[in-house]
Amino acid sequence: MSVATVSRALKKPETVALHTRERILALVAQHRYVPDTLATSFSSGKTGLIGLIVPTIANSIYAAFTVAIQARLQAEGRKLLIANSNYDTALERDILIKLVESRVEGVILTGFRRDAELYELLRHYRIPFVVTWSTSPDPDIPAVSFDNEAAAELAVEALIERGHRNIAIVCGITAINDRADQRLKAYRRTLDRHGLPFNPDYVQERLFEFREGERAAEVLLQREPRPTALFCANDILALGALFAATRQGVRVPHDLSIIGFDDLPIAQSVYPTLSTVHVPAQEMGEAAAMKIVNCIEKNKKITHLRLESRVVFRESTDFHLKRDS
Repeated sequence: MSVATVSRALKKPETVALHTRERILALVAQHRYVPDTLATSFSSGKTGLIGLIVPTIANSIYAAFTVAIQARLQAEGRKLLIANSNYDTALERDILIKLVESRVEGVILTGFRRDAELYELLRHYRIPFVVTWSTSPDPDIPAVSFDNEAAAELAVEALIERGHRNIAIVCGITAINDRADQRLKAYRRTLDRHGLPFNPDYVQERLFEFREGERAAEVLLQREPRPTALFCANDILALGALFAATRQGVRVPHDLSIIGFDDLPIAQSVYPTLSTVHVPAQEMGEAAAMKIVNCIEKNKKITHLRLESRVVFRESTDFHLKRDS
């Protein structure tokens, strides 16, 4: 029995005589053979695979984002390959090369800050890509995102409007995270616009982790004058800061207002509930997936799409009341 006959029996059974097909299917069952659909797709030049690189799987905001992408791609008959770079640019480079070697048909990236050669690699192999979670100053790098700086400005403006003047920030590591860098710039610009001095002692650059939020708050609560408000560049940091403040007997929001960024589901479950900036993670994931699919299937150019964010006020922020010292 030839390889070609076996192949036809599995792919186009109607083209093979019934008794031959039954023999082949019996052998398939006996040996528990599973057709290698990936190898088949490689030979046809189409894998149906889309790659996604996220910086972490510890933050549930990326889970919501990833689930939205996967659901949309599945509805379009495609599969998702997910990789975690752990905020490591060298690791991300290796991952991207592996995705290219795996013949992905498109790539969804988080953030724009990476070596130009990686973008050129994707262009060389004609692999469509889109950046999410931030927008590059390079117009040739398409992005589906919200405006990080505008979103951070909303948070700082909200604190200033509530009478706060000593406002501290806990952001990510700006050297490795373009989103953190954009949010810190927005913080500084908003203070300047309101005539408030920038105090470097009020800035803590930390990894986006709960314990780092705790440590940052412990440092900031020792500053003189002590901040009356704290803007955290994601909700995980904000929750850590809230825990540290409560442990030290600092009342939130009476003594310290805290506002986060992301609007994780847990923000509504802690006490006090966490004010935050809602970001459109699900919409961003769905839109990015469809941009890639439409580029592959309809040869549509991937254009920029900017989504909206908004402040969600809860119990952790309040108006600052001036008290006698």
